[in-house]
Amino acid sequence: MATMTAVGAPQPPPTSSCPPILRGIQAALGHDLLTEILSCRILLVGSGGIGCELLKNLALSGFRHVEVIDLDTIDVSNLNRQFLFRSQHVGMPKCVVASEAALKMVPPLNYLHNTLPQADTDASATQSENAGATYIPHHGNIFDNTKFNVPYIQKFALVLNALDNVAARRQVNRLCLAASIPLIEAGTAGYLGQVTVIDKSSNTECYECQTKPTQKVYPICTIRSTPSQPVHCIVWAKELYKLLFGPKVEESMLFEDEESLRAESESAAADEQEDGATTDNGNKTSTMNGEGGEKSTYMDLVLQVRTLLLQARSDQFETRLSSWSGLRLLGPKLLYALFGTEINKQIDMGRYKTADKVPSPITWEDMESATAEPFISPTQWGEYQPTDIWTKDDCSAEIIACLLDAVQTHDDPNFPLPEFDKDCDMAMRFVTAASNLRSYVFQIEPIQSVYSAKGIAGNIIPAIATTNAIVAGLQVLQCFHILKAQLAMQNASGGEEQQTRNLKEVCRYTYCLRDKTRKGYLLQPTTLPDPNPNCFVCRNATVSLALNTNLWTLEMLLSRIIKKELGFAAPTIMVGEDIVYEEGEDIDPAEYASNLVKTLVALPGGGMGHGSSLRIEDFTQDLEVEVIVTHKENFVVKEDEEGGGESKVDNREEIEKFEIGGKKHVVAAAAASASATIDDASKSGSNTDAATPANGTKSDDHSDDDDIEVIEEGGATKGDGYDSKEPAKPSNGGTNGSKSPMRKRSNEDRLENGVKKAKLDSTEVSEEVECVVLEE
Repeated sequence: MATMTAVGAPQPPPTSSCPPILRGIQAALGHDLLTEILSCRILLVGSGGIGCELLKNLALSGFRHVEVIDLDTIDVSNLNRQFLFRSQHVGMPKCVVASEAALKMVPPLNYLHNTLPQADTDASATQSENAGATYIPHHGNIFDNTKFNVPYIQKFALVLNALDNVAARRQVNRLCLAASIPLIEAGTAGYLGQVTVIDKSSNTECYECQTKPTQKVYPICTIRSTPSQPVHCIVWAKELYKLLFGPKVEESMLFEDEESLRAESESAAADEQEDGATTDNGNKTSTMNGEGGEKSTYMDLVLQVRTLLLQARSDQFETRLSSWSGLRLLGPKLLYALFGTEINKQIDMGRYKTADKVPSPITWEDMESATAEPFISPTQWGEYQPTDIWTKDDCSAEIIACLLDAVQTHDDPNFPLPEFDKDCDMAMRFVTAASNLRSYVFQIEPIQSVYSAKGIAGNIIPAIATTNAIVAGLQVLQCFHILKAQLAMQNASGGEEQQTRNLKEVCRYTYCLRDKTRKGYLLQPTTLPDPNPNCFVCRNATVSLALNTNLWTLEMLLSRIIKKELGFAAPTIMVGEDIVYEEGEDIDPAEYASNLVKTLVALPGGGMGHGSSLRIEDFTQDLEVEVIVTHKENFVVKEDEEGGGESKVDNREEIEKFEIGGKKHVVAAAAASASATIDDASKSGSNTDAATPANGTKSDDHSDDDDIEVIEEGGATKGDGYDSKEPAKPSNGGTNGSKSPMRKRSNEDRLENGVKKAKLDSTEVSEEVECVVLEE
């Protein structure tokens, strides 16, 4: 017997009147589920690589009420993989453009115009005139708790994640757990990808049940225009290698054509018009030429270099010699275009108006001096070592030498050269020299040797757009499973038990593999894993923390550990019964300012010493955790295998010296872990009693093709805008000058907090909990 349709739900059309594109869904899923698809509300967080694919899938599957949250704007580098965007959209919010494009794909259902429930709309809502479908973009930050909080999440049937950084995923994970709304999480890294379902009432593993590594994903726009780390320059240099030597010049992110240049110029012109930028004569500045397009500063020279390399395939000595001579003359001009003219162009466009350091382009005089005769590259020196650090002139000379080597030592005259290989001597010399020269221009330290650059360049995962399309399709399939389970729960008795059984049985954790399984499959579905009993987010486990309590201040603990590592948005910190720090709309920012500068051992209430515990609460996330503190003064780090694998003293700044773990400790166990080494922790993983290193080297398994992922050693890095936070600051809420920096937690406080928690568990939450916007 067919499942009864929910009372009041609109009936789907008969097959004869159903749009052809939905007839397959109706035949496969049934009338009831199609009705649910047509009427339910879906939230999508992120509208980049995976997000574009998801919006297309949702629209063509009949989902008519979708809201999209994204902070990012469209960059020229997005156009080759985020297919909902065009060159005229550069500089516009991704969520707005993507919502408009996806809405046009929604199949029209005129007969339901007056019967389908209308979604809440605002000034930015995009509605279909003939069908009543509504796709609402929100150009904002998911960390804005005044807008995107638990009551907001509870309005949706489910949430889809299409994010590209760990911090934003943590926030969505916690909001969905607090609201008891299913979350479909997905991520890609090259050919690999995975999709899973997170649901609190179904007792599934949450996003934070497994230890997440330090973020190693970098936006392409950062690589192209605003590098700030050596790895950014190395990724750029590999793209330059692809541009000069690769089989298809258009595959490099540095490739420029008239369309992309025109889009970038129009975006810059719009920014200048908005800022009121003028030249000295009062006219608006413009980077456009008279023909409406813009001439690239380096592409003509790139094509000339590739032509000379092609000519070098000739068996005629004279032709090869002519190519060699041409490259010798053309090489310095190309370098000046890349590292001088192009940088000056970006400066004139106002690209670095807010940068901490303005780039210092190379001059033609610098290039002439570096490549003058007698011409000797640094690798031709008699005492050359792979660990040498090259000067700016050395880098210029080495790049020219690599171009000449491509002619002289090309045994197989089949240009283009093979793909980049870190074991190819010429390729590594070229990438090292080009990345270092870019580091000199952008004043980035440290400058890399060939040896150190090889370790980074060999671990860069390329973006595969097709993987995004696959995981987005898998996410929509999980949508169908969840909606079917929710529909069955509405029409059957059993309540929570029924929902738990349904989601556990029908949803899967699916891996997208690069190599086939023994049975020939590239998709590997598995049962949704159970929660990690040591997860402090969904299982309230205790967290162990080892650091130097004599040197760490409360402000360091707040910004580096509590907000950045543990992901709290508006924390209240208690030592015993004493509140030493609190954020909220009714809290005076100056109230706890005196505590922020104190060391942990000097805090009120006896301080945080060895074996002490503190409690952290965040009612915006419905989250509480107990932290066991272990005093530790001496830290060691283990080098990678190429560096010998030896342990050495940790010489990083104090704020990076800590060990954090998720095992449920007693004080005695925490004290014993003070003597545990990082080597022991790294062997045991997240389920060890010893604390784990803060800067894990394992790559994030949830990235996105908008970015380039790098597996490397090192500390935290900036992501795409969500995971880069300023040092913690109290919220600028109301004042309450009657409180002292330290006060006992009274029974009234506990009662008030209990009321807040009860409100978070209900569908109607007061404005009390909508209190903090995390400053980015």
